[in-house]
Amino acid sequence: ALFMHVDKPDTHIISSILHIDRSEDAEPWPVVIEDYQGNTNEVLLESGDMLFYESSKCFHGRPKKFIGSWYTSVFTHYYPVGWDKPKRRMDAHYAVPPHWNTDPQHLSDKCDDSDDRCPSWEEMGECEANPQWMQSNCRRSCGTCDTIPGVDVSGLDKLVMAGTGMK
Repeated sequence: ALFMHVDKPDTHIISSILHIDRSEDAEPWPVVIEDYQGNTNEVLLESGDMLFYESSKCFHGRPKKFIGSWYTSVFTHYYPVGWDKPKRRMDAHYAVPPHWNTDPQHLSDKCDDSDDRCPSWEEMGECEANPQWMQSNCRRSCGTCDTIPGVDVSGLDKLVMAGTGMK
């Protein structure tokens, strides 16, 4: 059995399996791949079949125990020409939103209206009628000082990082 896993992008991002053959007493041994929608797919390879997949993104493996005398496949791994492995590693490891560590309680310190007409627009109901623009540009008037424009922070005050005491 080969447990479900994703390959580390340090060495490759795409893999292929060329199935050569199996012993006559071998039972089918499917490759299991989880696609981008979360569906699990079993792929049975016959002699000469090749499976090409994004091994650093899709969970894959052969969780079923192999039953038989032998099974032969050739595995190849690919990465793009000019692949900047260290940068890719950093991007993958630190792929978090730019506002991840902004404390919403301290955003009011930076809260301001970008236009002198914001208070009158708020009185006319523009915060509700035109929320995308108003809540980013008239934050004080619309009362959105405890938010990050374009980021849903509702519930952040309820999120406690276990064991750190941080919110």
